[in-house]
Amino acid sequence: MAVTDPDFNPSGNPDIAEIKEATNALAAIIERLPAGRRRSVALTNLETASMWAVKAAACGDA
Repeated sequence: MAVTDPDFNPSGNPDIAEIKEATNALAAIIERLPAGRRRSVALTNLETASMWAVKAAACGDA
């Protein structure tokens, strides 16, 4: 299961593509860990970090 949609990148920004690729690679590793709260928290925080990284790449840091 992918945490982010690698095909959704309307700007074609290569940084966003790289962030999404790395996020999904790490998510795949985390998903191999035993199911439970810690794994769920790790995936949630990974998704949050990815969202903020994509926003920084798309909008810059104001």
